[in-house]
Amino acid sequence: MIISYKKLREFLANTEKYPGCKKFQRAPLIHKGFPGTFNLSFTEYDMFRVYGGYSKFSEDLIFSTIQSCIRPQDITENIKQGKSLWKYLGVFEMSDIAGQILLSKKENIKEIHTYQLKRLIGILIALGLEKDKIYPSYQNGGKVSVITNGKFNFDYNIPEDSLTKNAFIEAGIPKENLISDKTRDTLLSLHINMPTPWGYRNEINYNIGTKEKPLLLDIATLEYFIWLPIFKNSEIQKNITGLKEFSHTASIGAFGVERLCVAINGLKSVYEIDYLKEFYDLFKKLYPSLKEEQRIKSGEVIRALHRIYSDVTEFNIDVGYHENKKIKTFLQVLVSNLKELDKKKIKQLLEIHSKVQPWHKNLLKGIKPAIERIETYYSSQDRLRVERSTKPEKHQQKKLAP
Repeated sequence: MIISYKKLREFLANTEKYPGCKKFQRAPLIHKGFPGTFNLSFTEYDMFRVYGGYSKFSEDLIFSTIQSCIRPQDITENIKQGKSLWKYLGVFEMSDIAGQILLSKKENIKEIHTYQLKRLIGILIALGLEKDKIYPSYQNGGKVSVITNGKFNFDYNIPEDSLTKNAFIEAGIPKENLISDKTRDTLLSLHINMPTPWGYRNEINYNIGTKEKPLLLDIATLEYFIWLPIFKNSEIQKNITGLKEFSHTASIGAFGVERLCVAINGLKSVYEIDYLKEFYDLFKKLYPSLKEEQRIKSGEVIRALHRIYSDVTEFNIDVGYHENKKIKTFLQVLVSNLKELDKKKIKQLLEIHSKVQPWHKNLLKGIKPAIERIETYYSSQDRLRVERSTKPEKHQQKKLAP
């Protein structure tokens, strides 16, 4: 099957959802749900907006949207170092599967999460993917201290995630495709500055290689919460002493939209996706002397900054100290790959970046502030270079000293 990125977004937005599901506007990239950084995931913004936190559900919250995400380590580590560059983006999108299902009462999680899982498989099949190429991971169980590699050291044994393991098999996924895991990749063990529910997580991988030479691409996740941390004294991470039963219901599922697009269309890289290809075709035309890796490293910083400052303008957001520090690390990656600033070329890139994403209607507003932020950083680097070049060497300073 061949499907454009725009059509894929529309398909995911309009597919069958859990009863009572409402469509929400996406979260801004900077919000209170992820203090000091950018929107990293799917549910936190709306949980914080409605509940004021993550552990007490005062009402049912069932919603669908396509979130924008920036994970700083993807830029400052994976992209900067060229690690598996073909699958990492500076800014990417996550779509729900059948709605994010958060219920105030404790309901039948097996029934609800199995529905979520079956919708996941149904969507993948409808998009032309094959069951025998789907490789889900699941938590095999063990001691909390071992699974979390010492991050949490209280005494508690996590059971095997038999719910999703058996549900995948019943949905027709070959048993030999299931990936047993004993790490935090499949155990939700978080503390996001306040009490945060724990539970199970599954990474849904798809083999975009061959049977002989498999290449697994993580295209979706499933999650459900079943525990809440117990604290000794104040509710901070180091005071977690155990887990108790969670009194609400939460079943969450999301696709990485760009990676799903790669799998459906049989692409070799996220940069072959239509809207990204247009951006990088222009980048190559404007900067023909740069190597492809330099263009990608530069381009992903430029795209991320454009999205950040479009949201800053649209949602009237103040960029805090910690977000600014992260933005500076992004700009360091840009300067190390794109040595000279040409504002006209950057403007052309941001204009095409706006044109190829009509679903983000605020991008034109972000062109000017993004360029200004980039220019400010380049100017500061120019001043540093001048200061270094004019500063006398240590031995010269001694001779000149009175």
